This record gives sequence, structure tokens and C-alpha cells, in this order.
Amino acid sequence: MHLNGFSEIMETLARIGFFNTEPHPALEYEKRPTYVSFLLGLLGTQSRNLAGKVMGENGVMETILGLGLCKEQEMASKTARTIIFLGLHEEIEIPLSCRSAFDVICLRMEERLAYSSTEHDMVLLHHELEVEFPDGRPAENHRATLLEFGRTENGKTTSAMAFTVGIPAAIGALLLLADKIKTRGVLRPIEPEVYVPALDILQAYGIKLLEKMD
Repeated sequence: MHLNGFSEIMETLARIGFFNTEPHPALEYEKRPTYVSFLLGLLGTQSRNLAGKVMGENGVMETILGLGLCKEQEMASKTARTIIFLGLHEEIEIPLSCRSAFDVICLRMEERLAYSSTEHDMVLLHHELEVEFPDGRPAENHRATLLEFGRTENGKTTSAMAFTVGIPAAIGALLLLADKIKTRGVLRPIEPEVYVPALDILQAYGIKLLEKMD
């Protein structure tokens, strides 16, 4: 689950200009700007007298509110904390690989949000269906639960999200290439010719739903 307020934080960062993929003039030359000077440029606050204020969380928050980039103080505060956490306020030169504002924030996210050697992600999928029968039989409760964690093998970590999203997509492509799916057109995976072989292959990869019925 995303952190509460995630979408609003991303929206505010976009308003600041961090999601602009066009080449930025400040990033065209070998003499590189620092993260804080780039941030000040996006905020339209180039004065060094204000730099000290902007480098702190309160200064960032006040600037965001003052520019009308965010209307609520709580969300401006969360965005400011995000900027500080990502290191977008630091006096460190931006690498030559960054040519746009989007490159800058992506690089900082890659550096700050990467899992450590002791961290893994988790995927929890739970479906619960209440089945009623027209002939008067007692209702049945069907539950299916999938719990997967990221895996580390031979020093390489694969996230649970990548595993549970990538493998099913690859299985679908494999079944099509092997002509195991005869039906044509746009198909949903509720067709037996799709889900029966797909679930078998997923189980071979260790991905299995725990199913219960009451």
C-alpha cells in the first residue's frame, strides 16, 4: 500500500517541475548545479539569502505554500519532508547523466528508495466471495490468499511485485506463442484455457494461492 498522501505529494512535486522530461538549461553544461541550486531554480528562488531557509523543511514548506503549489499546510509539510528525504536540498553536484528535472528526481529516488540488503517487499492478494445458490443450498464462502516476499538468490534480489506481475505476463505470452490458447481477440484470464495452464506454471515457480471454502 502507498503511504497516505502519496498521490498528493507526487502531484505537488509535478507542480514544482520535477516531472518535466524536457532538457533543462541548467543541466546542459559540464559545470553542474547542486541539487539545492536546482531546487531553488525550479521554485524561482535563486537568492542565496533565501537558500538557507529553503534548505530546511520549514523553509521548503513555506515556499511551496507561498507559491500556491499546495493549498494545505499538512500536504506542503509532507512534500517538504519528501524533498529533504530525497536529498533534493543538498549541496551536492548533480551528475552529468541527468539532463532533465525528471532525471534528477528519478536518480534521487533510485538512490534513496532502493532496498537495503536486509529489506524485501511483500505482495498480499486476498479474494473473498460469498456464493448463494438458487436451489436453496447453504451459501458458501470462498477465499483465496496469496502471500509473496521478495527473493534473494545468488546475491541478486527480485522484488515480489516484479515476480508476481512479470511471471504471469510472461506465461501469457508463452501460451500464445506455443499456440496453447486457441481463442482469439481480447481475453481475460477467467477463461479455463488461460488460467488452468497458467496456474500450473505459476505453481512450478512457487507462486500458489491458498484456497479455503466454508
